Amino acid sequence: MKKTLKVLAVVLCLTVSVAMLAACGGGSTKKSSGGGSSKATTLKVAFSAGDTSTWATALKKFAKDVEKDTDGKVKVQLYASDQLTNGDQVAGIQAVIDGTTDMSFHSNIIWSGLDEQFAVVSLPFLFDSTASADKALAGKGGDALKSALEKQGVVLLGVGENGFRHVTNSKREIKTPADMKGLKIRVAGSTVLMDAYKAWGADYTKANWSEVYTGLQTGTYDGQENPLPTADSSSIQEVQKYCTYWTGSYDCLFLTMNKAKWDSFDKDTQDILSKDAEAACTYQKKLNRSEDKKVMTKWEKKGIKFHKTTDAEMNQFKKLSDPTWSAFEKRLVKGGMKQADVDNLMSAFGAK
Repeated sequence: MKKTLKVLAVVLCLTVSVAMLAACGGGSTKKSSGGGSSKATTLKVAFSAGDTSTWATALKKFAKDVEKDTDGKVKVQLYASDQLTNGDQVAGIQAVIDGTTDMSFHSNIIWSGLDEQFAVVSLPFLFDSTASADKALAGKGGDALKSALEKQGVVLLGVGENGFRHVTNSKREIKTPADMKGLKIRVAGSTVLMDAYKAWGADYTKANWSEVYTGLQTGTYDGQENPLPTADSSSIQEVQKYCTYWTGSYDCLFLTMNKAKWDSFDKDTQDILSKDAEAACTYQKKLNRSEDKKVMTKWEKKGIKFHKTTDAEMNQFKKLSDPTWSAFEKRLVKGGMKQADVDNLMSAFGAK
């Protein structure tokens, strides 16, 4: 009987001890600023450009800042060249919509494959400088595209830039539309861009960015169009001879997060992510513009011949571009947008 009472006393003491520990928090899982357990949350970020691009450099800054500002509770893992989707850029943005990846840093051109209105940024000769692009994207134009992204199930955290898309090729200088005629130019998968290059006389084709270097090397394509830092990050200069430097088309980058993932964080963490994303995008734009000049100098030393189009030369291309603008608006209406909403979108970008 004494032995039984002794055992019961021990059990009772243990029960009380456990209860006291639980009351003091010893038996619970600590909550992090990420809205989950104390275990770090790792965000997977996919992007199209290579690991040496300005995109990657800015995202590395973002990753470092986020880990520091959340005390290590949120970490960021980067996946260059859309490696999570085997180089497929459209699949790359579909993955962030589906939540297969957490974040995406992709061009508006790629997003236009899901919603044509994102292509408004890249209408031919819409912007004449990076300053005019910044103004539109920081104002009503950017607000309109932010709302469109939310309808896709993602949250826009920042806007970077790919930049003005300059044309390179291995055949000849391009000064006028006549020089463009018959050249096999790889164009990003945007109907707006394909319409423009068709109007300018090129024999255009589309392909994933990961395939372009080999295509240029083997002669499948004569040329391609991209901002210089992006092209340089994939060593395009090794298989090209000429570059036309102009303001023919511009594209930006959307740094987005899956909406469900975003909602899983508390307000403090969301504020940190927003702040660090905006800082990363501002840094990326500054870096991209600095790299543009450096790449030009680098390529010239490698023997690439540059031609900066004159106003008279660009006017020839602009006149041929008018049908591209009207066709874009008609597609939006055909796709279900009201004409008034199309007019508002165009006005937000100074296109009306």
